[in-house]
Amino acid sequence: MTHGSRGTLILLVLVAVTALAMIVPAAVGFTLREHESARAFLYSAFLLASFTALIYLANKSRKPRERLVSHPFFVLSAAYVILPLLMAIPLTEAVPGLRFVDAWFEMLSGFTTTGASVLDGAVPRSVHLWRAITGWLGGLFVLVYVIAILAPMNMGGFEVLAVRNERRMAGPALSRHISSEYDTGAAPDATLARLRLQIGLIAPLYAGLTLLLWVLLSMAGNPPLVALILAMSALSTSGIVPGAGWDVAPLTTLSEGFLVLFLVLGLSRTFWLAGTREHGARLNWRQVEIGFAVVLLAGLWVLFLLTYALAPDGRDAGFFLREAWSVVFNGLSFLTTTGFISSATDLQDGFFAGPAGIVLLGLALIGGGVATTAGGLKLMRVFALMWQARYELEHLVHPAAVGGDGAHMRGLRTEGAFSAWLFLLIFILSVGVVMSALTILGTTMEDALAYAVAALTTTGPLVHISGSVPLSWGDLGDWQRAVLGVGMVLGRLEFLLLLSVLWPRS
Repeated sequence: MTHGSRGTLILLVLVAVTALAMIVPAAVGFTLREHESARAFLYSAFLLASFTALIYLANKSRKPRERLVSHPFFVLSAAYVILPLLMAIPLTEAVPGLRFVDAWFEMLSGFTTTGASVLDGAVPRSVHLWRAITGWLGGLFVLVYVIAILAPMNMGGFEVLAVRNERRMAGPALSRHISSEYDTGAAPDATLARLRLQIGLIAPLYAGLTLLLWVLLSMAGNPPLVALILAMSALSTSGIVPGAGWDVAPLTTLSEGFLVLFLVLGLSRTFWLAGTREHGARLNWRQVEIGFAVVLLAGLWVLFLLTYALAPDGRDAGFFLREAWSVVFNGLSFLTTTGFISSATDLQDGFFAGPAGIVLLGLALIGGGVATTAGGLKLMRVFALMWQARYELEHLVHPAAVGGDGAHMRGLRTEGAFSAWLFLLIFILSVGVVMSALTILGTTMEDALAYAVAALTTTGPLVHISGSVPLSWGDLGDWQRAVLGVGMVLGRLEFLLLLSVLWPRS
């Protein structure tokens, strides 16, 4: 089997899983007497299954040949291009009047775990379940390929932890590493083996935790289908919630407390207990991520206390307790790029009212842990930059001082900080390009910033709370959504993975 055929096999497996997943909303639709939407999912499942079988038989006897597009960037990009198109097929039948381009954007935002929705009005409950399933599958896809593909290439945040003996520039080093691994015949076999291994390790745990959260949310008084959607959204950090037309009571504090326990999974890979022991063990980097996240959230809470202390009188203790909880919940939610907004949040007079929501935009930019479903810059990269900044300030005070942080922490603030800085520059450039495209298409600069950051950090609900007025994804035109769709894919894929394709190899 050649490089190209391996990529085809991976895509066929993903399409087959998509077809199998459509059976779930079909069954739920028939149970809830939503027969039209149920038939749409059932027929689409049969269509994709037949399509997958035909393509597999056609490629089984095909003459082997090498292909340039066997690079992981092209395979992963193809998955984010093809799968949302196929996932959108049943939506156009299940939701009357929904255009295919709108259905595509809905599925792309789900599969990239962005959670940006353009659906408006009454929508069948099986459709909302399908949105949550696409986000759940997207989260599982991220967990598997980050460890199986990006980690061996020192990407996905692992480049910050790679301490080398020789001082080498990151770009050529990445190119040489990828070239040596993917220009030989053995690497793709190893990649497929790692994919199978990680699926076997992660999928049962991922599904088990989702089931556990589903049970807990159901015990907290939520309807079973609502609890399932929220459980899938929390584990995948997609932030997808039951939409308009669904009469659902606001979440209780107990339900949000259960969600917080599982949102913590987006802060560090250490909670998953699989597949990362060989990476950065001597640096103890997973504890660094958790500690840095605690510091950020504690700083947010201190800022809230100062704001409350300086606020005018007249606010009772009940208001303080509700806002204090919303600060904790919203802070963790947006730091993990999930985007859940607490039902205790007062968007008129509370801490996040108006322009103060920019604080949540900053947390989403920082993002969650390495090799998790969270997006953003990643906690480890930001910590590496801050650690290097601390050293530079100390060096200004004591120019002759020698850093005594140890070999691995020195590596973190030298090569690690350089890799983090490179990623930050690419991220800022991407934000600028997306903002420029949106402003050319008629979006104001302030709104373009909110949309661009929401897309690149895969935090769709960010636009509802980060600006002076709530924004809506449904207000955008087709070309604006296309630009943001590209931003979602770039935000979910590794920027350095794209750089490894463009950088001249040596």
